[in-house]
Formats: sequence, C-alpha cells, structure tokens
Amino acid sequence: MRFCVSLLSIAVLLLAGCGQREALDYAFTINNVTIRSTYQSLDIRLQQNLELSGQAREALEHGVTLTIRLEMELRNDNNMIVARRDARRFQLRYLPLSERYQLSEEKTGELKAFSRLRHMLAAMNDLNVQLSTGPLPSGSYELRTRISLDESRLPTPMQLPSWFSSQWRHDSEWSVWPFKVSA
Repeated sequence: MRFCVSLLSIAVLLLAGCGQREALDYAFTINNVTIRSTYQSLDIRLQQNLELSGQAREALEHGVTLTIRLEMELRNDNNMIVARRDARRFQLRYLPLSERYQLSEEKTGELKAFSRLRHMLAAMNDLNVQLSTGPLPSGSYELRTRISLDESRLPTPMQLPSWFSSQWRHDSEWSVWPFKVSA
C-alpha cells in the first residue's frame, strides 16, 4: 500500500511539473499593434520581439531556411464574426558566400539583405503589413494576431525532431487589439 502511495505521489509531481513552462531566452512576442483604417484595407504596424533559440540559429547558419508565420484575424466586436483571415510568411536565410542574411515575404516577393542576424530580426521586430478588407462598416473591431516559427516548412528530416524539441517552440500567444472604424 505504501509503495502505491509513493508511486502515485511521484506521478502527481511529474504531471504538475509538465504543465509549467521554464523561462526561455528565446520566444516570439507581439508587444504592440497599431491599426489605421484606409480605403478597403488596414495598415498594420506590429512591434514584436523575435528571439531565435540556439538550435534555430544554428540551423539558419547551416543553410536551413526558417519560415515565420504571421496570422491575423479581423473580427467584428459586436458579434465576434470573423470578417477576414490572413496569414503571411516570411523566410529567413543565410547566404554563406556573401555572408549576408536575407529576409523575404512570400506574398509580396519583397527581398531585403542584412549584414547581421540582429539587423534582420530588428526589421522583423518592427513590421508593417497591409490587410485588404473591402469596405468596412463603421463600428468596433478587433484584430487578433499571432506569430510563430513554421516547423512544417523545415526540411523533412528536421520536422519530426522539431515537434519534440522545446528549442523549436517559438510561438507567441494570440493577442487582441481593439480599434474603431469611423464613417
């Protein structure tokens, strides 16, 4: 009986520890979003913090392209109906021959080169995107945003290990940013 109680208490302690998240020196966070309504679109400025883990940095330095996924949901604040969903993908590359880092947006094809990784991440930390919405009636809205490292875009041999390693979990939480559209 005593052995069963000991086993049960060890199992409870292990399960309690599994739910806790350790302090990480890498992660993606969205700190602030500024939204300006224009004719049939929203101009969105995201201020975020992207810190790559050691494994992600090492993979990048060895020629692995990393894909960052930005998800956005525009919802009507009155009834929470999703008016528009969009996802943007940004690719981070290291070019060893030129010793440059390259940032490209998949949707627009825009390409930028940087001499240092920190400069490329700084460009991602202050990001401007435009979200086509069509005509929006005046009222209250909210924009939900989330940014993550897209493990499904890693080379196939790296995908399975990335699912089990905490070094590949960079996802931010969903953040909600209310705003108003006036006539």
